[in-house]
Amino acid sequence: MADRVYDLIQLEELSGGDQDFINMMVDTFLEHTPGQLEELIKAQASNDMVTFGAISHKIKPNIDMFGIKKIIQDIRDLEQLGKAGQNNSELQTKLANVKAELTIAFEQLRQR
Repeated sequence: MADRVYDLIQLEELSGGDQDFINMMVDTFLEHTPGQLEELIKAQASNDMVTFGAISHKIKPNIDMFGIKKIIQDIRDLEQLGKAGQNNSELQTKLANVKAELTIAFEQLRQR
């Protein structure tokens, strides 16, 4: 398998090493975040930048908590671009990066 795109160190510290808590958080992440990603993509496609900014804001803490380092800055940029109403090529590139990295993270977390 490819190198992990996530790092659970922050979650492990928060949980005090409680594996049941970690498993619950992973399950919750996998239950909610794929749908939020789809909502984000739909908001961009329909040029609903208010919703786009709000969903980016909701996804941001999960990316931080799961240590998906490659897109930590991208999700912050997406939130700001969305709030500024800037549906441009920069946003589209960053959204593609976030989608690709989250898709890998979802698969890796399901297999852990």
